[in-house]
Amino acid sequence: MSFFEFYLSKYTLADAAGVGSTGMLVIDIALIAVLLICAFTDARQSKIFNVVTFPAMLAGLVLNGVLGAMAGAGATGLVWALLGWAVGMAIQWVPWMLGFAKAGDVKFLAAVGALKGWAFCVFGFLYGAVAFGILILPWLAWRGELRGVGRNIGQYLQMGLMTRSAPAAPTPTVTKKFVPWGVGLAVGFFIALIIEWNLGRPVWVQF
Repeated sequence: MSFFEFYLSKYTLADAAGVGSTGMLVIDIALIAVLLICAFTDARQSKIFNVVTFPAMLAGLVLNGVLGAMAGAGATGLVWALLGWAVGMAIQWVPWMLGFAKAGDVKFLAAVGALKGWAFCVFGFLYGAVAFGILILPWLAWRGELRGVGRNIGQYLQMGLMTRSAPAAPTPTVTKKFVPWGVGLAVGFFIALIIEWNLGRPVWVQF
């Protein structure tokens, strides 16, 4: 089995390095603290701070590395954390380069990846995208912008049906450039964590 086949076939550090439940609990506690802090600051200040994400990345590398070594797996835990960090960084890198995401979101994903590995980061991101799609509606309503968004969508569809072509994009009605994507991500990661606690992996289907 090649390097990538081995690591991509594992869903958790317990699978990859044989770390026990106590070690996994330590990582989960660190994860929960990071999720709560980042969700709070993103909701209140639209920011995810380096003072949270950088120590979380370091904690992920150290915890996974030490716990993996203590389980007799050598450097497997450290490699697991590094792979998770790289995947987390890659997921949001292109949207950030194009101006569609904040740097804090990129570092948030990288921190989660370093703590929990690539699979948790990927599936948690997907759950977060769904959660964000649900959360954005009350958020827009609270800001008084939901009606304007609905009106724009209606007008766009009406023009498309009348002209049988894609009309020009309507004038944006959302006055805030960045929405609290970090909150949706945090919800998605909590969903992944609950699934992992119940099934031993962050997804209900085993590939």
